[in-house]
Amino acid sequence: MASGSVVRYEGKRGVVWRIWYRDADGEQAMETVGSERDGVTEKRAKEILADKLSDVRRKGYRRPKPLTFGRYADQWLDEGEVRRSWKPSTTGAYRTTLGHLCGYFGPLRLGEIRPRDVSGYVADALDRFSAQTVGHHLNVLHDMMKTAKAEELIESNPVEGVERPKPKRRRWRILEPTEVARVATAFADELARVVFVTLVLTGIRRSELQALRWRDVDLIEGVLRVRESKSESGERAIALSPALAEELWQLRRRTAFQGDDEFVFAHPISGHRLNANWYAAEFRTALTAAGITDYVRPFHDMRHTSLTNGAAAGESPIALMTRAGHTSMGTTKLYLHLAGTTFADEAEALERRLLGARKSR
Repeated sequence: MASGSVVRYEGKRGVVWRIWYRDADGEQAMETVGSERDGVTEKRAKEILADKLSDVRRKGYRRPKPLTFGRYADQWLDEGEVRRSWKPSTTGAYRTTLGHLCGYFGPLRLGEIRPRDVSGYVADALDRFSAQTVGHHLNVLHDMMKTAKAEELIESNPVEGVERPKPKRRRWRILEPTEVARVATAFADELARVVFVTLVLTGIRRSELQALRWRDVDLIEGVLRVRESKSESGERAIALSPALAEELWQLRRRTAFQGDDEFVFAHPISGHRLNANWYAAEFRTALTAAGITDYVRPFHDMRHTSLTNGAAAGESPIALMTRAGHTSMGTTKLYLHLAGTTFADEAEALERRLLGARKSR
């Protein structure tokens, strides 16, 4: 038979009433009913205990397990995937990040996590990850805790106010036009060469390039459509230069995988999407053959190279932003490295605007 008791506790808030009982699994449970200053009396506490014991007998009541970080993380991920319509790649990235976070916070009760716990995670994670990656982990953690606060599961977001690790300044290696030309002629593999030309003339991301299918390439209209990107703003159409359109046309003629649903940069035998490691090796071999010995990232540096040289060639800000797949010019500016570029035409235009036409001597 279910049994329980009412306990009077005198603490900082004055007299507080609690009930003790065993649930249907025989597990001991303690619940705080309320304080006398809030109007809770011993009689009221006994009534609540009686109702609880009735639920145990008649309904097999089991007290819910404490909500841990790990349990809520699973719930947040599942609900977020539906509510926010995340793409599979986004869900996968969040799942990986939450795996790292759960390894540290998993068994802790959600409401007991404090800023000092988050600072402890930062210190621990920096032994294994870069500052930039740890910052990304904190972004996901902040987003998750923000939702928990909105759902009134926690009183405050423990990530707010925590000092973030400062990433080391990253130096991008931007290829100059003459270097691009040398590298383009140094590839031993023809497919790798076309990949390189596509990267520097479009500025698309690695994942976008790997996902390209022939239905995304309109050689008649001269348009490349990015349909699979990390965000909705990344889905865009990019104009193909005549030279790149010809390169892609010749590639389609050569490949055994010409169907609309086939990958543009398919493995020549299996038809699978481009192997990034294979291309990186071919790229570095071409760099060496072109006389470039410093470290150059095969994909991200080429994205920076494309956008920076596009700006230097006079591409308008809105065109650059659209081609990059960004929602703001502020983000695009992070990809532009024009310190070593001179703009003679712009200087003359400014002179004409401010000083008028140059007088003949």
